[in-house]
Amino acid sequence: MKRDRLNLVALLSLTAVVASACQRHTGLVRNTEPETPVEDRGPMSVRVVESWKTDVHADFGHVAGMATWPEGTIWVGDGKNAEVWELRSDGSHPRQVTWSGPGSGQVEEVNGIAVASDSAFLILGRDRLVQGRKDGSEVRHLDLPPLQTWSFATLRDGGFVVGGGAYPGDAHYGHAVHRFDDRGTLTASWHPGFEHEDWRVANYLTGAVLGLSDSGDLLVSDLAPFRITRYVGIDPARPALIVEDEKVISSSELTRATAPNNPGTLYQFRWNRSRFVGETTDGNILNVALYYSNRRGRPYSLWTVTTWDGVILASTRHDKAYRVWGRVSANGAYLASYDGYAMSLSVSLVRATSSVRTGIGSWHGGK
Repeated sequence: MKRDRLNLVALLSLTAVVASACQRHTGLVRNTEPETPVEDRGPMSVRVVESWKTDVHADFGHVAGMATWPEGTIWVGDGKNAEVWELRSDGSHPRQVTWSGPGSGQVEEVNGIAVASDSAFLILGRDRLVQGRKDGSEVRHLDLPPLQTWSFATLRDGGFVVGGGAYPGDAHYGHAVHRFDDRGTLTASWHPGFEHEDWRVANYLTGAVLGLSDSGDLLVSDLAPFRITRYVGIDPARPALIVEDEKVISSSELTRATAPNNPGTLYQFRWNRSRFVGETTDGNILNVALYYSNRRGRPYSLWTVTTWDGVILASTRHDKAYRVWGRVSANGAYLASYDGYAMSLSVSLVRATSSVRTGIGSWHGGK
C-alpha cells in the first residue's frame, strides 16, 4: 500500500511537470484574468487584462515587433527566424507573409515593425530598414547608420524617427532622436543623450522610446530619471517638458545600474528602460517600462499614466514584464508580448482601493 501511494505521488508529480512543460505552446488563449499589481503609487492603479494571446506557431522564436493594419489584421515579427506572420484581429489564423533571406522581398533581421500607411510597412533591423507594400511589391532594403536602436515610429510624410544612441566618433553621438526621410537619409539628430564617462554606458542608456500623439507630435520618454518630452510638430526647436519625476524610479536605482560589477570590469547594463509611450484613447499618456529590482533578476513592467499637464495619475508595477508594441486605434487595446506570446491587452485605470473600473484616462488633463 505504501509503495502504491509513493507511485501515485510520483505519477501526480510527473503529470504536473508535463503540464507545466506543455503550457508554453497552447495556441490561442482568450480572456486571461487581470494581472494583480505588485505595487501601486498614487490614487489609481493600472489594470491589465490579456484579451487574447497566442504562440503563433510551434516553431516561432520570440516576438520582435507587432503592428496593426487599418483593416484590423496584425503583423508579428519573429526575431529568431527573421520572419513576419499575420494574425486576424482576434489573434487567430496565423499566416506567414515574409521569409528570411537577403533577396528581394526577404528580411534578414526583425527588431521592429511599423505600418506607415494603409498599404506600406517598415521593418527595422540592426543597421538596415526594409520598406515595402503589404502586397509584396516595391520592397527595398536601406542601410542605416550604426545606432543602438531602441524604438522607431513612422511619420506622416513617409519618413521615420529612431530612438537610440550613436557611437563615439559619429557626428550624431550624444543625441537620442534621429529623423530620416522617406528614402532613409538621416536628416536631423536631437534630444540629449545620457552622459557618462564610459561611452558604453552612455550609448546603452541613450535609449529614449518614441511615440506619436494623435495630433502628430513626437513623445520622447527617458528613464534617467522618469521624463516625458513633447516635440510639437516633431520640431527639435519646439520641446515641451511634460513631466520629470525622480520618485517614479529612484536615483539610487540609476546609481546601481551604472556601477561596475567589479573594479575594471564591464558595467551591469541592467537599467530600467521605457519600452512604450503613447497617447491613450481618453487623452492621457501611457508609459510602460521594464523595471529591475534589487531583489530579483528578472524585470517587472512599470505602467505610468500621466496627464498632459504632468500629473501622474497612476504608477503600477506588475509582475509580468510585458513589452508593449503599440495601440490599436479601433478599440484602444494594446499589442504586446510576454514569455514568447503575442497578445492583445485591455488596459484601464481603477481606484487603487477598489475593483470598480473607471476607464483609462478618466482623470485626463488638457493639452
